[in-house]
Amino acid sequence: MKVRFAFLLVMVGFIATVGSCSNRPLNPLNPCTINGVVQNVPVNPQRALDVLFIIDDSPSMLEEQSKLALQVPRLVNLLLTGGIDVNMSTPVGEFPAVESLHVGIVTPDLGHSTEPPHGFTPGVHFTPTSLCERNNGNGKAGFMQVAGLIDDDDNPSTPRVMCDAQTPPADTFYLDRPTGASMSFDVQFVDDVECVTGQPADFISVGGGCGFEQQLEAILAQDRNGANAGFSRQDALLAVILITDEDDCSTTDPRIFDTVPNPGNEFQGPFTTNDEVQFNLRCYEHGTKEGRPSDPLQSIERYVQGIAALKDDPSQVVFAAITGIPEDPDLDGPFPTDVDRYDAILAHPGMEEIPDPASADTQTQQLRPACGAGSADGAAAPGRRVVEVAKGLAEANNGVGTVVESICASDYAPALNAIVERIADALRRLCLPRPLNRNSEDLVGCEVREVQPEGATCADAAGREPEAVANEDGREVCRVIQLPSNPATGVPAGLGWFYDDFTQDTMDACFFNDDKQRVRFTEDAEPESGTRIRFECLQTAPPQDVDVGWPCAIDADCERSAESLDEQYDRDNLSLVCDELDTNTCQLFCTGNAECPGGFSCFDADGDGPAESYCVNPTCTLN
Repeated sequence: MKVRFAFLLVMVGFIATVGSCSNRPLNPLNPCTINGVVQNVPVNPQRALDVLFIIDDSPSMLEEQSKLALQVPRLVNLLLTGGIDVNMSTPVGEFPAVESLHVGIVTPDLGHSTEPPHGFTPGVHFTPTSLCERNNGNGKAGFMQVAGLIDDDDNPSTPRVMCDAQTPPADTFYLDRPTGASMSFDVQFVDDVECVTGQPADFISVGGGCGFEQQLEAILAQDRNGANAGFSRQDALLAVILITDEDDCSTTDPRIFDTVPNPGNEFQGPFTTNDEVQFNLRCYEHGTKEGRPSDPLQSIERYVQGIAALKDDPSQVVFAAITGIPEDPDLDGPFPTDVDRYDAILAHPGMEEIPDPASADTQTQQLRPACGAGSADGAAAPGRRVVEVAKGLAEANNGVGTVVESICASDYAPALNAIVERIADALRRLCLPRPLNRNSEDLVGCEVREVQPEGATCADAAGREPEAVANEDGREVCRVIQLPSNPATGVPAGLGWFYDDFTQDTMDACFFNDDKQRVRFTEDAEPESGTRIRFECLQTAPPQDVDVGWPCAIDADCERSAESLDEQYDRDNLSLVCDELDTNTCQLFCTGNAECPGGFSCFDADGDGPAESYCVNPTCTLN
């Protein structure tokens, strides 16, 4: 049948039971398309989420710790309740509650280690601080932390006391809230999150972690560290939340961590007039300063690619940073895209890296703060590399969600609300944003294609056409069989997928939509682990009132005055009829081209004369 106006939904991701889309506008995709969206969509019917916190444990984070202690447990509560805050409000809007939650906490303390490992000798080629030499120079090495500090409920005015998490599974280093956990377990779980995200247990005794923070490399280091096995699940969303008040110093050469004058080290200075090394400026002087002779820092692209690769499907990853950016309302937008906002942040005068004149010619001189100068909430250096990674992820357009907020805010609630909202977006995408119209065969004008795991074939996949329809990177692409679905007859028999706008499961899953609909796979036809699903739909977007494309079953459903049609389409003798033999939509009846709106032609749908002829765009595909 013909298509007059079209709406294209493309969803790419791991889909276990449903598909979805979002609202991002694109240029026209073909002559028939007046609106299009393309979105990589993670589909996660178990509503499983893994949250990885990278929390700066350097001494400069003292002011930020109390704000984290309040807001990080609140974030976990929001996730477990589907957006219901501790005061029973819904500050980020309702969304499907997370049912299974892992929380892992690491620090950016990697000592003076590099990836790949360096061959330089501490004390000979460079002299790091004692804090950077712990654990043979590996620092905390990406190990997830299960101890920290927490307020003493019996003596709230006293310093925080040491605590140990109670909810990690045996022999693991992450916190696990399993599906179906009791309310008392959830209380303990939130307490554990507060404990471990507080100052690390060794913070007071040894002064925190290595002052040369490798925040971005720590994200990859935790993934390399076998002791963290079990934290990241392929069938779960992954939220990476980086909290730091200094820029990233992930390096390929530990000699920039030198703290004393060393003529044998090519990375010298900067120095005070008394020849003291200004160690707080070392990463800037030799890594991010414009015009530097060399660059010993890891490339931004390493982390753009590495963060996206934490999941087989990048659209299952959210990268969020609470870091040093100016607290300027103009940076809150609105902006056309995330990339535009990140460009605006990087171009802001406050993000310029300039040694702070307030502490000039001192050994402890730092960069001029991007925010928080003179504030009790703590100051933060420009987090340029962190923002550049967020920008690179957004530019890659591979589905990774990004959030960047200021660490200098007096209250982290808005920042963490933004992060929860981005996670909630992924959970809400489990459902289609608008209804689709069934044709006379109870099918929708959509197609599901599945990229098989390496070595698998369409012929062996249940509910797929046996012949591959394409090949991607050496992997067969199968067309999944669409099954007719009718609310009157219920879930269809057979193997494949169907359009579901009638089962109670869909009503429950899509409760946040006025219209509730999704794409489901029948039992024994769900995609196997390692597959990728592409859901493509080219179908008339239903109008707001009776018009071309309005769903119908009989001609009476298309009744509308001839006068209003003639005025709208600037033609005489127009009427709407129901195309009940094919699309089950209203169409403009015609007997010749002269009766059709400009640019449209009269098309004989069934070839038996003008009795079933409609006005169509001749550049559209006639199916």
